[in-house]
Amino acid sequence: MDVNRHLTEARERILEEARRKAKMIVEEAEREAEIIVKKAEEEWKKRAMEEENRILEEARREAALKISEARRLSRLRISQEMASIIDELFKQAENGLNHLDLLEVEKSLENLLTDSLKYVDKPRKVYVSEKDVETMRRILSRLGLGHVEVAPAEIRGGLILESESGILVDNSYESRLKLARRALTPLIRKKLWG
Repeated sequence: MDVNRHLTEARERILEEARRKAKMIVEEAEREAEIIVKKAEEEWKKRAMEEENRILEEARREAALKISEARRLSRLRISQEMASIIDELFKQAENGLNHLDLLEVEKSLENLLTDSLKYVDKPRKVYVSEKDVETMRRILSRLGLGHVEVAPAEIRGGLILESESGILVDNSYESRLKLARRALTPLIRKKLWG
């Protein structure tokens, strides 16, 4: 009977030892599982935070681009409107030139001719609009330049003086308006819009 008892006791010790080891293994596994879960949670939180930061940064960049584009379009629209207003001012000035009476036209042509002669030694030909040919002949005759040929040109007003050496002085209303526009546009912008 003693052998049976020893066997029973041995079996009990082995079972107890197995239970104790199993309990230790389970506890160790639970600790490892808890560590793995915590690491996974931390990794998930870190990734979630990184993703949130990435999304926020992307949204900031997108917003900055949209704001920049809106500002650019706004400046462009304002610039176009300013240009349109300036265009209208110069069109009105040009239309005013079309409504000069005969005495004003004659005085204007004489002034432009006198100015042009400063740049030409020997005038050969003066180009004027078709309607101003006779007026220019009178002016040339009065100034003792009757030898200068007068020819019609497709200009609205003013004149183009040609020298014997081929130098052209363009004092047509169109070219003078272009020069005036270049010079005056910055001043007009400053005066109108500060």
